[in-house]
Amino acid sequence: MPKHLHQNNNSSIEADMKVEINKKRLEYLLALYKMSVDDLLSLLNKGRKRITGAADISGDSIDLGVLKRIGEIFDKEVSFFQDYSKLSTNASSSIFFRKTSFGTELNLESIRTVNRFESLKNALDAYNKLSQLDVKFDIEHYTLQDDPKTVAVRARDFFYPGETVNHRQFLVKMIEKIADHGIFVFEYIETWNKKEKTNIDGFYLKPNVIVLKHHKHYKREIFTLAHELGHCLLGIEEVESVDMMDISAQTSYSDVERWCNDFAYQFIMGQEAETLANIACVDSRNDYCIDLFKAISARTHISRLALYTRMYIDRKISYSSYSNVKSELAEEYRRREEQEKLKNSEKRGGRTPKPIISPLFLKTMQYAYFNGVVNETTFCSRLNVKPANFERELWR
Repeated sequence: MPKHLHQNNNSSIEADMKVEINKKRLEYLLALYKMSVDDLLSLLNKGRKRITGAADISGDSIDLGVLKRIGEIFDKEVSFFQDYSKLSTNASSSIFFRKTSFGTELNLESIRTVNRFESLKNALDAYNKLSQLDVKFDIEHYTLQDDPKTVAVRARDFFYPGETVNHRQFLVKMIEKIADHGIFVFEYIETWNKKEKTNIDGFYLKPNVIVLKHHKHYKREIFTLAHELGHCLLGIEEVESVDMMDISAQTSYSDVERWCNDFAYQFIMGQEAETLANIACVDSRNDYCIDLFKAISARTHISRLALYTRMYIDRKISYSSYSNVKSELAEEYRRREEQEKLKNSEKRGGRTPKPIISPLFLKTMQYAYFNGVVNETTFCSRLNVKPANFERELWR
């Protein structure tokens, strides 16, 4: 039989085959995603000739083909909908039941990603309990009344990795320092050809989870990590974009976001922040501090754009001048990326980067394996490790 006819037959069989489900599971997902039945139907029927109606998804059984498409939307397997164990919609079960709005209007993939890491953290908590690994969440908590600069100076004693020139190594070491205090930091990778991408840079989940989106430019990821660490120190959850290119004349920040931005800036800059504090203004008279900012950026882990943004926030550069500088830097970054793409195209077999693994995550999985809580397959799957590298990672 021709392949396309075989596939069509399978689709037809699935469309006619009904499977029993726990419809409360679908109701749970709709509540979690703040999605109406009409919203779901719109996604299900997008680009399709055969229309699915409300009656098709409201009963105790659903066509298998439709159920699989629902599973794709919510990133769930068919077995999830056939599980009759109760799922809680209490505030303690998900950030989406604790907060009604976020710093960024989250797209569908962002919600999926947050939910994925919530599920992972729940699993890790269960592993730690069963393997009797006591993770000490050991940090001081602060409030918005505390000066972010003072807090940043103190936080550097605990979380700053020291003098490391390489930006990726700095990020890795900072994640390790944060792990020493019982905070999980996860990084996720989005490949260039992924159809749907998240519209966030990172998020913090109570009490001890920070998640970062991988960026080619590690300075941006470092700033996001410092920003989310600020949220962790405040104990205030958020899911957001931390993009310096989004600053405009109309941009306004909440007290929380302003505090976390100030904290991140002071944390990364350290003593270098005093140099910028002593600048009265940035304009043509001092050549817009081009050489100075280039030098500071070269010896720190903060970008020139972030430095100019700080000057704009502190009202030391006009918006028109800031906008011009931002455009010039964006063009410079674009040209650099084009050169990198050209260079990479000449190399054969470019590899997708692997997410940075927190030592706390690795330790949790090692304890779980040695105590018989998980098997080799689960160990490799959770850590995204090839089976051939199992022994190496187990004893790392």
